Amino acid sequence: MDKSRLAIIIFTTILTFSALYAPQPVQPIIMEYFNISQSQSALLTTVTMFPLSISPIFYGYMLESVSSKKMLLVSLIVIAICQFIFFLSDSFNLLLVLRVIEGLAIPAVLTGIMTYIARMTTKDNVQKIMAIYISSTIIGGFSGRFFSGLISYYTNWRTVFFILGVSLLGAVIMIWRLGSSKAEVHKLDLKAAAVILRKRSFFVTYMMVFSMFFMFTGVMNFIPYRLREIDPSSSAMLIGVIYTGYIMGIVTSLNSLKLIRIFRGEVNAILAGLTIFLMALVLFIPVNIYILFFGMFVFCAGMFMTHTVASGYINKMADENKGVTNGLYVSFYYCGGTLGSILPGVVYENYNWNMFLVFLGIMMFSTILLGRLHLRQSD
Repeated sequence: MDKSRLAIIIFTTILTFSALYAPQPVQPIIMEYFNISQSQSALLTTVTMFPLSISPIFYGYMLESVSSKKMLLVSLIVIAICQFIFFLSDSFNLLLVLRVIEGLAIPAVLTGIMTYIARMTTKDNVQKIMAIYISSTIIGGFSGRFFSGLISYYTNWRTVFFILGVSLLGAVIMIWRLGSSKAEVHKLDLKAAAVILRKRSFFVTYMMVFSMFFMFTGVMNFIPYRLREIDPSSSAMLIGVIYTGYIMGIVTSLNSLKLIRIFRGEVNAILAGLTIFLMALVLFIPVNIYILFFGMFVFCAGMFMTHTVASGYINKMADENKGVTNGLYVSFYYCGGTLGSILPGVVYENYNWNMFLVFLGIMMFSTILLGRLHLRQSD
């Protein structure tokens, strides 16, 4: 893949993830603006994650006979329109509807990009390009959260969505000029997903990714409320700054090949990332914003180490049905995110922050045990 195409992919990915996560830092502000509960405002993330967990499989099948470029164009236009309406809307229910629509369009972009990379890159180079892609998702996730908090602090919570809408239209123009990848045109195999899931290496990797994003979304979605709990005067700007731990994700993802060599294989590297991820929860226990801030760096390092290696691993293993393979990856990823945006919050609201962390820790520990069983059988 040449540099100009890669640059367009990176820009599009950053904007897509910015649109996905921009509401998170301003959820407490939206809660006050519309006079709703914490769990209601958190729905702005949940309702987007739910379609993200289901539709990628459908898009994966579509990409077996439709070019990635066409799918990217349509979905990006839909996301851009949603940003402009979000900017203008004065109804919380309409905001939820818009987030559902975004949740249907965003996985089309993500599955399309991952499939485009898989088709336009050689097997020897796919891990490197996928690492760059994951770095872009990290920058996008950080930018969406950080600049949403920053812009909301200096203007208001609506402005960021207008800026995103304009930027996404720019991405549409760039994708229009992007070279098309050839679709793998063949008879549609509706059993492809089942065949892939019956392969132990794929299924266990998908389950690890599910648990990883479950825990990540749980922390990311409720950490703004934890900050307000520690310091009620916490501003949207401070909440945005807390997400700077994402920077570690860029470092780990771009060094994924070195990490694979250090840990002697992809599965070992994935398990090491999950272990770091689990240990980071301890840093969220103290009632101290500075320790929590440091904990975010460790937390993000473990998460994105796992994510980068896992996404490259499944594409390296896939000899066919790349669209379905990536669709399943995105589905498991966001299915974990959907449940992670709800269930940990129930524990948090009904018990306390420490029980919230214990709940997440038990789930991640169980996942690591599953992964280690897979590793022994692979050996």
